[in-house]
Amino acid sequence: MERSGKKNMLGVKIFFRRVSFCLILQMILVFSLFSQPLLGAGDPKPGTILVEELNMRSGPGSHNPPIATLRKGARVLVLSYEGEWVRILFEEQTGFILNRENYLRIDEPGLASVDEGKPPELPSNAADNVDREIAVSREKVASFSKEETSIINALDDTEKALDGIRKKVARLSTELKAVELRIRELEAQYREVERRADINEQYVAGRLAALYKLSWLGKFHVLASAESMFDFFSSKHAMEQILAHDETVLAQLSRDKAEMQALLAQLLARKNEKQATTAELSTRIDTMSAEQARREALLAEIRGKKSLQLAAIESLKESARALDQTVAAFRTEPIPAASPLPMVAEKPFAALKGLLMMPVKGKIVSFFGQYKDSKFKVTHFQSGINIKADRGEPIRAVYSGQTLFSSWFKGFGNMLIIDHGDHYYTVYAHLEEQFKSKGDPVEAGEVIATVGDTGSLTGAGLHFEIRHHGKPMNPLGWIKKG
Repeated sequence: MERSGKKNMLGVKIFFRRVSFCLILQMILVFSLFSQPLLGAGDPKPGTILVEELNMRSGPGSHNPPIATLRKGARVLVLSYEGEWVRILFEEQTGFILNRENYLRIDEPGLASVDEGKPPELPSNAADNVDREIAVSREKVASFSKEETSIINALDDTEKALDGIRKKVARLSTELKAVELRIRELEAQYREVERRADINEQYVAGRLAALYKLSWLGKFHVLASAESMFDFFSSKHAMEQILAHDETVLAQLSRDKAEMQALLAQLLARKNEKQATTAELSTRIDTMSAEQARREALLAEIRGKKSLQLAAIESLKESARALDQTVAAFRTEPIPAASPLPMVAEKPFAALKGLLMMPVKGKIVSFFGQYKDSKFKVTHFQSGINIKADRGEPIRAVYSGQTLFSSWFKGFGNMLIIDHGDHYYTVYAHLEEQFKSKGDPVEAGEVIATVGDTGSLTGAGLHFEIRHHGKPMNPLGWIKKG
Protein backbone atom coordinates (compact mmCIF):
# COMPACT_ATOMS: atom_id res chain seq x y z
CA MET A 1 0.00 0.00 0.00
CA GLU A 2 2.83 2.37 0.88
CA ARG A 3 4.66 1.52 -2.37
CA SER A 4 1.48 2.16 -4.35
CA GLY A 5 1.10 5.57 -2.68
CA LYS A 6 4.67 6.56 -3.63
CA LYS A 7 3.99 5.58 -7.25
CA ASN A 8 0.86 7.69 -7.25
CA MET A 9 2.76 10.69 -5.78
CA LEU A 10 5.50 10.33 -8.43
CA GLY A 11 2.85 10.18 -11.14
CA VAL A 12 1.23 13.36 -9.80
CA LYS A 13 4.60 15.18 -9.76
CA ILE A 14 5.34 14.15 -13.35
CA PHE A 15 1.83 15.18 -14.39
CA PHE A 16 2.21 18.68 -12.88
CA ARG A 17 5.65 19.11 -14.37
CA ARG A 18 4.26 18.25 -17.79
CA VAL A 19 1.36 20.63 -17.27
CA SER A 20 3.85 23.40 -16.36
CA PHE A 21 5.88 22.59 -19.46
CA CYS A 22 2.76 22.81 -21.62
CA LEU A 23 1.88 26.18 -20.10
CA ILE A 24 5.37 27.52 -20.86
CA LEU A 25 5.15 26.20 -24.42
CA GLN A 26 1.83 28.03 -24.78
CA MET A 27 3.48 31.24 -23.52
CA ILE A 28 6.25 30.80 -26.12
CA LEU A 29 3.62 30.25 -28.83
CA VAL A 30 1.79 33.45 -27.83
CA PHE A 31 5.06 35.38 -27.69
CA SER A 32 6.02 34.09 -31.13
CA LEU A 33 2.97 35.84 -32.58
CA PHE A 34 4.74 39.13 -31.81
CA SER A 35 8.25 38.11 -32.75
CA GLN A 36 10.09 36.13 -35.40
CA PRO A 37 12.18 33.12 -34.34
CA LEU A 38 15.79 33.83 -33.57
CA LEU A 39 17.20 30.79 -35.38
CA GLY A 40 16.77 30.09 -39.03
CA ALA A 41 17.34 26.37 -38.61
CA GLY A 42 16.34 24.64 -35.41
CA ASP A 43 15.86 25.68 -31.81
CA PRO A 44 18.51 27.11 -29.47
CA LYS A 45 21.06 24.51 -28.43
CA PRO A 46 23.11 24.32 -25.22
CA GLY A 47 26.87 24.52 -25.58
CA THR A 48 30.09 24.52 -23.54
CA ILE A 49 33.10 26.87 -23.84
CA LEU A 50 36.30 24.89 -24.44
CA VAL A 51 39.06 27.55 -24.17
CA GLU A 52 40.44 29.17 -21.03
CA GLU A 53 39.08 32.65 -21.88
CA LEU A 54 36.82 33.86 -24.69
CA ASN A 55 35.45 37.36 -25.29
CA MET A 56 31.72 37.72 -25.89
CA ARG A 57 31.16 40.83 -28.03
CA SER A 58 28.15 43.12 -28.48
CA GLY A 59 27.95 42.42 -32.23
CA PRO A 60 29.35 40.14 -34.94
CA GLY A 61 32.83 41.47 -35.61
CA SER A 62 36.07 42.04 -33.74
CA HIS A 63 35.48 45.83 -33.93
CA ASN A 64 32.59 45.46 -31.47
CA PRO A 65 33.56 45.84 -27.77
CA PRO A 66 33.64 42.81 -25.42
CA ILE A 67 30.69 42.70 -23.03
CA ALA A 68 31.70 39.59 -21.05
CA THR A 69 34.59 37.14 -20.67
CA LEU A 70 33.62 33.46 -20.83
CA ARG A 71 35.69 30.93 -18.89
CA LYS A 72 36.39 27.34 -19.79
CA GLY A 73 33.42 25.12 -18.99
CA ALA A 74 30.87 27.98 -19.11
CA ARG A 75 27.45 26.83 -20.32
CA VAL A 76 25.77 28.94 -22.98
CA LEU A 77 22.72 28.76 -25.23
CA VAL A 78 23.46 28.94 -28.98
CA LEU A 79 20.79 31.11 -30.63
CA SER A 80 21.94 31.52 -34.26
CA TYR A 81 24.86 31.47 -36.66
CA GLU A 82 25.89 34.64 -38.52
CA GLY A 83 28.79 33.83 -40.86
CA GLU A 84 31.87 33.19 -38.79
CA TRP A 85 30.13 34.38 -35.61
CA VAL A 86 27.73 32.65 -33.22
CA ARG A 87 25.05 34.52 -31.28
CA ILE A 88 24.70 33.10 -27.76
CA LEU A 89 22.85 33.67 -24.50
CA PHE A 90 24.99 33.71 -21.35
CA GLU A 91 23.65 34.67 -17.92
CA GLU A 92 20.66 36.55 -19.43
CA GLN A 93 22.96 38.50 -21.78
CA THR A 94 23.06 38.12 -25.57
CA GLY A 95 26.34 38.46 -27.46
CA PHE A 96 28.58 37.03 -30.17
CA ILE A 97 31.62 34.72 -30.19
CA LEU A 98 33.76 33.37 -33.02
CA ASN A 99 32.46 30.19 -34.65
CA ARG A 100 35.38 27.81 -34.02
CA GLU A 101 35.19 24.11 -33.19
CA ASN A 102 37.95 24.43 -30.60
CA TYR A 103 36.10 27.37 -28.94
CA LEU A 104 32.60 25.94 -28.52
CA ARG A 105 31.08 22.46 -28.31
CA ILE A 106 27.39 21.89 -28.98
CA ASP A 107 26.14 19.59 -26.20
CA GLU A 108 23.67 16.83 -26.86
CA PRO A 109 20.58 16.92 -24.62
CA GLY A 110 21.32 15.35 -21.27
CA LEU A 111 25.12 15.73 -21.47
CA ALA A 112 27.03 17.83 -18.93
CA SER A 113 30.39 19.52 -19.32
CA VAL A 114 33.42 17.19 -19.32
CA ASP A 115 35.70 19.89 -17.99
CA GLU A 116 34.92 18.97 -14.41
CA GLY A 117 36.34 15.49 -14.93
CA LYS A 118 32.98 13.80 -14.35
CA PRO A 119 31.36 11.35 -16.74
CA PRO A 120 28.18 12.61 -18.38
CA GLU A 121 25.13 11.79 -16.35
CA LEU A 122 22.17 10.20 -18.10
CA PRO A 123 18.67 11.21 -17.05
CA SER A 124 17.39 9.05 -14.26
CA ASN A 125 13.78 9.31 -15.36
CA ALA A 126 11.39 11.19 -17.63
CA ALA A 127 10.88 13.94 -15.03
CA ASP A 128 14.52 15.07 -15.45
CA ASN A 129 13.98 15.46 -19.19
CA VAL A 130 10.91 17.61 -18.51
CA ASP A 131 12.88 19.81 -16.08
CA ARG A 132 15.63 20.27 -18.64
CA GLU A 133 13.20 21.16 -21.41
CA ILE A 134 11.46 23.66 -19.12
CA ALA A 135 14.81 25.30 -18.32
CA VAL A 136 15.71 25.56 -22.03
CA SER A 137 12.28 27.04 -22.78
CA ARG A 138 12.74 29.67 -20.07
CA GLU A 139 16.13 30.59 -21.51
CA LYS A 140 14.56 30.87 -24.96
CA VAL A 141 11.83 33.24 -23.71
CA ALA A 142 14.45 35.35 -21.91
CA SER A 143 16.54 35.47 -25.09
CA PHE A 144 13.68 37.08 -27.02
CA SER A 145 13.46 39.98 -24.58
CA LYS A 146 17.25 40.30 -24.44
CA GLU A 147 17.51 40.27 -28.23
CA GLU A 148 14.98 43.08 -28.62
CA THR A 149 16.73 45.20 -26.00
CA SER A 150 20.04 44.49 -27.71
CA ILE A 151 18.69 45.71 -31.06
CA ILE A 152 17.29 48.91 -29.54
CA ASN A 153 20.62 49.55 -27.78
CA ALA A 154 22.49 48.78 -31.00
CA LEU A 155 20.41 51.43 -32.77
CA ASP A 156 21.35 54.05 -30.17
CA ASP A 157 25.03 53.05 -30.34
CA THR A 158 24.94 53.22 -34.15
CA GLU A 159 23.26 56.63 -34.13
CA LYS A 160 25.77 57.96 -31.62
CA ALA A 161 28.68 56.65 -33.70
CA LEU A 162 27.11 58.06 -36.87
CA ASP A 163 26.70 61.46 -35.21
CA GLY A 164 30.37 61.44 -34.17
CA ILE A 165 31.42 60.59 -37.74
CA ARG A 166 29.18 63.33 -39.16
CA LYS A 167 30.82 65.88 -36.88
CA LYS A 168 34.27 64.61 -37.85
CA VAL A 169 33.36 64.87 -41.56
CA ALA A 170 32.06 68.42 -41.02
CA ARG A 171 35.28 69.37 -39.19
CA LEU A 172 37.47 67.82 -41.90
CA SER A 173 35.45 69.59 -44.61
CA THR A 174 36.01 72.90 -42.83
CA GLU A 175 39.73 72.17 -42.46
CA LEU A 176 39.94 71.22 -46.14
CA LYS A 177 38.31 74.49 -47.20
CA ALA A 178 40.75 76.43 -44.98
CA VAL A 179 43.72 74.58 -46.51
CA GLU A 180 42.44 75.24 -50.03
CA LEU A 181 42.00 78.94 -49.21
CA ARG A 182 45.54 79.10 -47.81
CA ILE A 183 46.88 77.40 -50.96
CA ARG A 184 45.15 80.02 -53.14
CA GLU A 185 46.60 82.84 -50.98
CA LEU A 186 50.10 81.37 -51.20
CA GLU A 187 49.79 80.95 -54.97
CA ALA A 188 48.71 84.61 -55.31
CA GLN A 189 51.66 85.72 -53.15
CA TYR A 190 54.04 83.59 -55.20
CA ARG A 191 52.77 85.07 -58.48
CA GLU A 192 53.20 88.63 -57.12
CA VAL A 193 56.77 87.96 -55.91
CA GLU A 194 57.56 86.22 -59.19
CA ARG A 195 56.25 89.24 -61.17
CA ARG A 196 58.37 91.61 -59.07
CA ALA A 197 61.43 89.41 -59.50
CA ASP A 198 60.96 89.31 -63.29
CA ILE A 199 60.87 93.13 -63.43
CA ASN A 200 64.02 93.38 -61.31
CA GLU A 201 65.78 90.72 -63.37
CA GLN A 202 65.05 92.65 -66.58
CA TYR A 203 66.39 95.85 -64.98
CA VAL A 204 69.53 94.12 -63.73
CA ALA A 205 70.13 92.60 -67.17
CA GLY A 206 69.87 96.06 -68.77
CA ARG A 207 72.22 97.57 -66.20
CA LEU A 208 74.79 94.82 -66.77
CA ALA A 209 74.70 95.55 -70.50
CA ALA A 210 75.13 99.28 -69.85
CA LEU A 211 78.02 98.70 -67.46
CA TYR A 212 79.66 96.40 -69.97
CA LYS A 213 79.53 99.13 -72.60
CA LEU A 214 80.68 101.68 -70.04
CA SER A 215 83.75 99.63 -69.28
CA TRP A 216 84.91 100.09 -72.92
CA LEU A 217 85.15 103.83 -72.42
CA GLY A 218 86.68 103.58 -69.01
CA LYS A 219 85.63 105.29 -65.85
CA PHE A 220 88.17 108.09 -66.21
CA HIS A 221 87.14 108.95 -69.74
CA VAL A 222 83.50 109.27 -68.70
CA LEU A 223 84.38 111.69 -65.94
CA ALA A 224 86.98 113.47 -68.07
CA SER A 225 84.37 114.30 -70.68
CA ALA A 226 82.83 116.79 -68.23
CA GLU A 227 83.17 120.38 -69.44
CA SER A 228 83.50 121.83 -65.92
CA MET A 229 84.20 120.80 -62.36
CA PHE A 230 80.51 121.11 -61.57
CA ASP A 231 79.71 118.68 -64.38
CA PHE A 232 82.47 116.41 -63.13
CA PHE A 233 81.09 116.19 -59.60
CA SER A 234 77.52 115.93 -60.86
CA SER A 235 78.42 112.99 -63.09
CA LYS A 236 80.29 111.34 -60.23
CA HIS A 237 77.31 111.79 -57.87
CA ALA A 238 74.89 110.49 -60.50
CA MET A 239 76.98 107.37 -61.06
CA GLU A 240 77.13 106.70 -57.33
CA GLN A 241 73.34 106.98 -57.08
CA ILE A 242 72.86 104.67 -60.06
CA LEU A 243 75.20 102.10 -58.56
CA ALA A 244 73.49 102.36 -55.14
CA HIS A 245 70.10 101.86 -56.80
CA ASP A 246 71.49 98.87 -58.67
CA GLU A 247 72.68 97.43 -55.37
CA THR A 248 69.22 97.91 -53.83
CA VAL A 249 67.56 96.22 -56.80
CA LEU A 250 69.97 93.28 -56.58
CA ALA A 251 69.30 92.92 -52.84
CA GLN A 252 65.52 92.99 -53.43
CA LEU A 253 65.88 90.42 -56.18
CA SER A 254 67.80 88.17 -53.82
CA ARG A 255 65.11 88.56 -51.15
CA ASP A 256 62.39 87.84 -53.71
CA LYS A 257 64.15 84.65 -54.77
CA ALA A 258 64.40 83.53 -51.12
CA GLU A 259 60.72 84.40 -50.53
CA MET A 260 59.74 82.41 -53.61
CA GLN A 261 61.58 79.37 -52.25
CA ALA A 262 59.84 79.75 -48.87
CA LEU A 263 56.44 80.13 -50.56
CA LEU A 264 57.08 77.02 -52.64
CA ALA A 265 57.90 75.07 -49.48
CA GLN A 266 54.70 76.29 -47.80
CA LEU A 267 52.68 75.41 -50.90
CA LEU A 268 54.12 71.90 -50.93
CA ALA A 269 53.32 71.46 -47.21
CA ARG A 270 49.75 72.74 -47.65
CA LYS A 271 49.18 70.51 -50.70
CA ASN A 272 50.43 67.50 -48.73
CA GLU A 273 48.09 68.51 -45.90
CA LYS A 274 45.22 68.81 -48.38
CA GLN A 275 45.98 65.35 -49.79
CA ALA A 276 46.04 63.79 -46.30
CA THR A 277 42.86 65.59 -45.23
CA THR A 278 41.10 64.56 -48.44
CA ALA A 279 42.07 60.93 -47.91
CA GLU A 280 40.87 60.97 -44.29
CA LEU A 281 37.65 62.71 -45.35
CA SER A 282 37.00 60.05 -47.98
CA THR A 283 37.55 57.29 -45.41
CA ARG A 284 35.22 58.96 -42.93
CA ILE A 285 32.54 59.40 -45.59
CA ASP A 286 32.75 55.69 -46.45
CA THR A 287 32.45 54.82 -42.75
CA MET A 288 29.53 57.23 -42.41
CA SER A 289 27.78 55.57 -45.36
CA ALA A 290 28.24 52.14 -43.78
CA GLU A 291 26.91 53.34 -40.41
CA GLN A 292 24.00 55.05 -42.15
CA ALA A 293 23.13 51.79 -43.92
CA ARG A 294 23.35 49.90 -40.63
CA ARG A 295 21.09 52.48 -38.96
CA GLU A 296 18.51 52.23 -41.74
CA ALA A 297 18.57 48.43 -41.57
CA LEU A 298 17.97 48.54 -37.80
CA LEU A 299 15.16 51.06 -38.23
CA ALA A 300 13.54 48.89 -40.92
CA GLU A 301 13.79 45.85 -38.65
CA ILE A 302 12.23 47.75 -35.74
CA ARG A 303 9.42 49.15 -37.86
CA GLY A 304 8.63 45.73 -39.33
CA LYS A 305 8.44 43.76 -36.11
CA LYS A 306 5.78 44.37 -33.49
CA SER A 307 7.80 43.14 -30.54
CA LEU A 308 10.67 45.46 -31.49
CA GLN A 309 8.32 48.42 -31.83
CA LEU A 310 6.98 47.72 -28.36
CA ALA A 311 10.54 47.43 -27.07
CA ALA A 312 11.38 50.77 -28.72
CA ILE A 313 8.37 52.38 -27.05
CA GLU A 314 9.46 51.02 -23.68
CA SER A 315 12.99 52.27 -24.33
CA LEU A 316 11.61 55.76 -25.04
CA LYS A 317 9.70 55.63 -21.77
CA GLU A 318 12.92 54.78 -19.95
CA SER A 319 14.68 57.68 -21.73
CA ALA A 320 11.87 60.03 -20.69
CA ARG A 321 12.24 58.90 -17.07
CA ALA A 322 16.00 59.46 -17.31
CA LEU A 323 15.36 62.96 -18.66
CA ASP A 324 13.03 63.65 -15.73
CA GLN A 325 15.82 62.68 -13.34
CA THR A 326 18.38 64.77 -15.23
CA VAL A 327 16.25 67.93 -15.15
CA ALA A 328 15.32 67.31 -11.51
CA ALA A 329 19.04 67.14 -10.68
CA PHE A 330 19.54 70.67 -12.02
CA ARG A 331 17.57 72.02 -9.07
CA THR A 332 20.37 70.95 -6.72
CA GLU A 333 23.26 72.10 -8.94
CA PRO A 334 24.54 75.66 -8.35
CA ILE A 335 24.91 77.90 -11.40
CA PRO A 336 28.62 78.40 -12.23
CA ALA A 337 29.84 81.75 -10.93
CA ALA A 338 31.98 82.28 -14.04
CA SER A 339 28.97 82.11 -16.34
CA PRO A 340 26.05 83.97 -14.73
CA LEU A 341 22.65 84.10 -16.37
CA PRO A 342 22.39 87.03 -18.76
CA MET A 343 20.47 90.05 -17.56
CA VAL A 344 16.95 90.11 -18.92
CA ALA A 345 15.87 93.63 -19.80
CA GLU A 346 12.16 92.86 -20.04
CA LYS A 347 9.83 90.40 -18.32
CA PRO A 348 10.83 87.19 -16.49
CA PHE A 349 10.08 83.88 -18.18
CA ALA A 350 6.99 83.26 -16.03
CA ALA A 351 5.32 86.35 -17.54
CA LEU A 352 5.79 85.14 -21.12
CA LYS A 353 2.99 82.59 -21.29
CA GLY A 354 1.46 82.79 -24.75
CA LEU A 355 4.21 85.14 -25.98
CA LEU A 356 7.14 82.83 -26.82
CA MET A 357 8.32 82.41 -30.42
CA MET A 358 8.29 79.04 -32.20
CA PRO A 359 11.75 77.50 -31.83
CA VAL A 360 11.85 76.31 -35.47
CA LYS A 361 9.97 76.73 -38.73
CA GLY A 362 7.89 73.58 -39.24
CA LYS A 363 4.66 71.70 -38.56
CA ILE A 364 3.64 70.30 -35.18
CA VAL A 365 2.96 66.58 -35.74
CA SER A 366 2.50 65.29 -32.19
CA PHE A 367 1.24 67.06 -29.10
CA PHE A 368 1.82 67.25 -25.35
CA GLY A 369 0.01 64.93 -22.95
CA GLN A 370 -1.42 61.45 -22.68
CA TYR A 371 -2.51 59.61 -25.79
CA LYS A 372 -3.38 56.05 -26.81
CA ASP A 373 -1.55 54.23 -29.55
CA SER A 374 -4.33 52.77 -31.71
CA LYS A 375 -1.96 50.32 -33.35
CA PHE A 376 -0.66 48.65 -30.20
CA LYS A 377 -3.48 49.60 -27.80
CA VAL A 378 -1.06 51.08 -25.28
CA THR A 379 -1.19 54.45 -23.52
CA HIS A 380 1.73 56.91 -23.62
CA PHE A 381 2.56 60.32 -22.22
CA GLN A 382 4.48 62.84 -24.29
CA SER A 383 6.24 65.53 -22.28
CA GLY A 384 6.61 67.96 -25.19
CA ILE A 385 5.73 68.52 -28.83
CA ASN A 386 7.36 67.21 -32.00
CA ILE A 387 7.84 69.67 -34.85
CA LYS A 388 8.52 68.21 -38.30
CA ALA A 389 11.13 70.33 -40.09
CA ASP A 390 13.79 70.06 -42.77
CA ARG A 391 17.21 68.78 -41.79
CA GLY A 392 19.56 71.70 -41.17
CA GLU A 393 16.76 74.19 -40.40
CA PRO A 394 17.98 76.69 -37.76
CA ILE A 395 16.63 76.28 -34.21
CA ARG A 396 16.36 79.42 -32.08
CA ALA A 397 16.23 79.83 -28.32
CA VAL A 398 12.74 80.91 -27.27
CA TYR A 399 14.20 83.14 -24.56
CA SER A 400 17.45 84.23 -22.91
CA GLY A 401 19.19 81.92 -20.48
CA GLN A 402 22.16 79.70 -19.86
CA THR A 403 23.04 76.30 -21.36
CA LEU A 404 22.85 73.57 -18.72
CA PHE A 405 23.21 70.51 -20.99
CA SER A 406 24.69 70.03 -24.46
CA SER A 407 25.46 66.43 -25.32
CA TRP A 408 24.06 63.09 -26.47
CA PHE A 409 21.09 61.69 -24.54
CA LYS A 410 19.83 58.18 -25.20
CA GLY A 411 16.44 58.23 -26.93
CA PHE A 412 16.71 61.95 -27.70
CA GLY A 413 19.99 62.12 -29.63
CA ASN A 414 21.84 65.44 -29.51
CA MET A 415 20.08 67.57 -26.90
CA LEU A 416 20.27 71.07 -25.42
CA ILE A 417 18.71 72.19 -22.12
CA ILE A 418 18.56 75.92 -21.34
CA ASP A 419 17.89 77.45 -17.93
CA HIS A 420 15.76 80.62 -18.07
CA GLY A 421 15.82 81.32 -14.33
CA ASP A 422 13.32 80.59 -11.55
CA HIS A 423 13.54 76.84 -12.39
CA TYR A 424 12.15 77.25 -15.93
CA TYR A 425 13.89 75.12 -18.56
CA THR A 426 13.47 74.48 -22.29
CA VAL A 427 14.58 71.24 -23.95
CA TYR A 428 15.60 70.87 -27.63
CA ALA A 429 16.26 67.31 -28.93
CA HIS A 430 17.06 65.30 -32.12
CA LEU A 431 19.56 68.02 -33.13
CA GLU A 432 22.01 67.77 -36.01
CA GLU A 433 24.48 70.40 -34.76
CA GLN A 434 24.75 72.18 -31.43
CA PHE A 435 26.24 75.66 -31.34
CA LYS A 436 26.21 75.98 -27.55
CA SER A 437 28.23 74.20 -24.87
CA LYS A 438 27.45 73.75 -21.19
CA GLY A 439 27.71 77.10 -19.39
CA ASP A 440 27.31 79.24 -22.52
CA PRO A 441 24.92 82.21 -22.30
CA VAL A 442 22.00 82.30 -24.76
CA GLU A 443 20.05 85.26 -26.13
CA ALA A 444 16.39 85.17 -27.15
CA GLY A 445 16.10 84.36 -30.86
CA GLU A 446 19.72 83.24 -31.12
CA VAL A 447 20.40 80.22 -33.36
CA ILE A 448 21.52 77.47 -30.97
CA ALA A 449 21.30 74.34 -33.17
CA THR A 450 20.03 72.83 -36.41
CA VAL A 451 17.32 70.24 -37.06
CA GLY A 452 18.39 66.60 -37.32
CA ASP A 453 17.07 63.08 -36.79
CA THR A 454 19.47 61.88 -34.09
CA GLY A 455 17.69 59.52 -31.70
CA SER A 456 14.48 59.76 -33.73
CA LEU A 457 12.47 56.86 -35.17
CA THR A 458 10.33 59.13 -37.35
CA GLY A 459 12.80 61.29 -39.30
CA ALA A 460 14.05 64.87 -39.10
CA GLY A 461 12.36 67.20 -36.65
CA LEU A 462 12.60 68.94 -33.28
CA HIS A 463 11.38 67.61 -29.94
CA PHE A 464 10.65 70.66 -27.76
CA GLU A 465 9.73 70.81 -24.07
CA ILE A 466 9.11 73.47 -21.41
CA ARG A 467 9.59 72.45 -17.76
CA HIS A 468 9.15 74.16 -14.41
CA HIS A 469 10.80 72.58 -11.36
CA GLY A 470 11.38 69.57 -13.61
CA LYS A 471 7.68 69.11 -14.37
CA PRO A 472 6.78 69.24 -18.09
CA MET A 473 4.20 71.78 -19.25
CA ASN A 474 2.27 72.06 -22.50
CA PRO A 475 4.46 74.20 -24.83
CA LEU A 476 1.41 75.25 -26.89
CA GLY A 477 0.19 77.24 -23.88
CA TRP A 478 3.40 79.29 -23.99
CA ILE A 479 3.97 79.74 -27.73
CA LYS A 480 2.47 82.77 -29.43
CA LYS A 481 -0.49 81.85 -31.65
CA GLY A 482 -0.02 82.16 -35.38
